[in-house]
Amino acid sequence: MRAVQAGQCKRVKANGSRCKANALSASEYCFFHDPSRAVERKAAQRAGGSVGKTAVLPPDTPDAPLGSVADVVTLLGQTINQVRRGEIDARVANAVGYLAATLLRGLEQGDIERRLAELEAILKGQCVPDSPFDADLISGRPGSRLP
Repeated sequence: MRAVQAGQCKRVKANGSRCKANALSASEYCFFHDPSRAVERKAAQRAGGSVGKTAVLPPDTPDAPLGSVADVVTLLGQTINQVRRGEIDARVANAVGYLAATLLRGLEQGDIERRLAELEAILKGQCVPDSPFDADLISGRPGSRLP
């Protein structure tokens, strides 16, 4: 058995070895073995169980609409405010932000593809219903608004 260092906890474990933690000042024991600290130790154990828990939304929280850029911007605004109020963990919010950025890229890509298809149809002389593009304007045909 090794020599006890000055300031080392005096607790002897069941296997006969001594606790290797430093003793508290004005005590022969460390925080975990000092009999006079039992109440504090119990409170620390209770608090320790909740420290690492990630704050997440309740399971019954309704899904947020995510079909448009405006929907995603609204979700991000709500998430920012939830972080500020401590209702959601910053790590969860970081994941939401990352996923929202990926979703926004997909939405923008889909919009670009839709607009390109409309332009291609117009150039082929086909009319696309509900298109914001004016076929006469683009083609330069009589009645167009081009100079």
